[in-house]
Amino acid sequence: MNSQINKIVQLAINQNASDIHFQTAQKPVIRISGKLYQVDDAEIFDLAETSPEFQEMLNKDQMQDFIKNGNVDFAFTYDVEYRLRGNLYRQESGLSLSLRIIRNHILSFDQLGLPPIFKEMAENYKQGFFLIVGPTGQGKSTSLAAILNHVNNNREEHIVTIEDPIEYIIRNKKSIIEQREVGRHTSSFQSALRACMRQDPNIIIIGEMRDYETMQAAITLAETGHLVFSTMHTNNAPQTIDRIIDAFPEQKQKQVRIQLASTLTGVISQRLVPGTKSGLVFAFEQMIVNDAIRNIIRTEKIEQIYNAMQSEDEASFVRLEQCLAELVKAKKITKETALIYAMNRDLVNMFLEY
Repeated sequence: MNSQINKIVQLAINQNASDIHFQTAQKPVIRISGKLYQVDDAEIFDLAETSPEFQEMLNKDQMQDFIKNGNVDFAFTYDVEYRLRGNLYRQESGLSLSLRIIRNHILSFDQLGLPPIFKEMAENYKQGFFLIVGPTGQGKSTSLAAILNHVNNNREEHIVTIEDPIEYIIRNKKSIIEQREVGRHTSSFQSALRACMRQDPNIIIIGEMRDYETMQAAITLAETGHLVFSTMHTNNAPQTIDRIIDAFPEQKQKQVRIQLASTLTGVISQRLVPGTKSGLVFAFEQMIVNDAIRNIIRTEKIEQIYNAMQSEDEASFVRLEQCLAELVKAKKITKETALIYAMNRDLVNMFLEY
């Protein structure tokens, strides 16, 4: 790796940063607890497509992908304990490189502060379709890795993951784990998911749902008796359901509603919120699908989901604003922070008063 990049990566690790940003003709920037900081004593970043360091960063296939598309995803192991997930891309002033730092040591549900439903899913569910959603950088991949690791430690299952790229590397314990990277081990998510049907998996983990072919394959796998986990860049359960259905051609939307109503197990929307002391605090919205929710999905009344959530038991449904209010009461975050991250500020005030 370029010595300049290597120096900044080590600094970011020492500072417990989550991300690093290199931009041509600028000093590098690192993200710590959600905030960006320029590294003032670093050299200005200067990486050209003709430089040897650029050639070393990508393999042959990745290089072709970059030349064709102007950007490329990649990942690699750094100093045994860490992996770096990168995106290299062209922009107006030259090249930019964004790196996400991934610690190979996977934390437990309790260490991450995840709600009980994660453990319940990992230990007791045998079939269904479970989605973790939220904006970029909110820990969705880390939550998936925690689920995978917990299953691996406690159940005898055959697990296939399809990722782009592979982030956490996990070895067999009680389970058999096979991690496949798009571009290295398979041509696409769709191809890998079709092949899953012949690989005898119990659990399939899809790094991200990006198009309707991948969504269709995931729903079909859940229909045929598998437990499927995946992520999406959506804000909440209603938006997630709408996004899936809208991704399909109009003539297929009625059928996918029926399939989704019968297979969807739950949706967790998660956020990493600045804490009152230091670091980030886990906040979430939870919807575990029951008969009322299934009927809402089938009858195209997605806007009624929050009404159904308000009338059901707290073990199955948690509003994000409710969770934020509880974190304020526990003095883990400030009220101002809760209002910034809420989708509905009035609800935060209501839950605080309640």
